[in-house]
Formats: sequence, C-alpha cells, structure tokens
Amino acid sequence: MNRRTVVPSWLTDHWQLKLLSLGFAILLWVFVASEEKVETVMSVPVEFVRIPPGLEIAGGDGDSVDVRIQGLRTLLTRLGGRELRVTVDLREAGPGETTVRLTPAEVRAPQGIQVLRVTPSRLRLRLQPSSATSPVQGTPPPASR
Repeated sequence: MNRRTVVPSWLTDHWQLKLLSLGFAILLWVFVASEEKVETVMSVPVEFVRIPPGLEIAGGDGDSVDVRIQGLRTLLTRLGGRELRVTVDLREAGPGETTVRLTPAEVRAPQGIQVLRVTPSRLRLRLQPSSATSPVQGTPPPASR
C-alpha cells in the first residue's frame, strides 16, 4: 500500500506552514484564556449635578464612595482615578434632607470595566437655600456728610 494513498494530499502538502499556523493558534488561545478577570475596590469622588436653582448642599454623608469593579487585570492596572466617576442628579431634590440611592448605573466606567457595587448605596444630603446674596434693587440712600 502506497503511503500517499492513505493520507490525503491536502493534509500533507505544505505541512510546515500548517504546523506553524497550528502553533500560532495555540499560543493565541493560551494568551487569551490566561487573561483573567479580577475585582478591586476604588474610592471615587461623587459629583452632584443639576442642583435646583436657589439651593446648595449644606452637608451630607460624604463626597466619595467605594466602587467595586471587575475587569481584565491589564485594564484595571491602567485605570486611573479620573476615569471612574459617580454622578448624582439632584434636579428632583428640594430643600431639607434628601436621600439619594446610588446604583452601578450612576458610575461612569471605561469600556471593559464592569461596575458591580457602590458602597454606601445611599447618601443623605441636606439642601438649603443658597446663601449667595441677591443684587440690591432700588436706589441707595443718600450719603450723609
């Protein structure tokens, strides 16, 4: 029996290139499969937006929260503190005590980073009328000499 008849020619022709391609495919698979996802916690400042006109924040629980994130190790090691942002919309808030619920949806994160949890999940704020003085209307009293 001839060896050429047992093994098809499409399999044996250019076998060196086929073996090299298989080796590259295995190396690529090992590289991608070995890239592991990790979790970490970062302290992120809270940014309050759309504060109603005439109101200001007089106090509250704090100006930063801890955010638990997950992603590839290489992405997390390159992640800077400015790339994560927690934005709280206060347009519906009124004067007095307000509790704001924080969810992962309020956290802006780069692509490839998943926000798992925000701690604390609620912030208490106290809003009060703005202390900025309004412009004086009318004419000033005559100067005394």
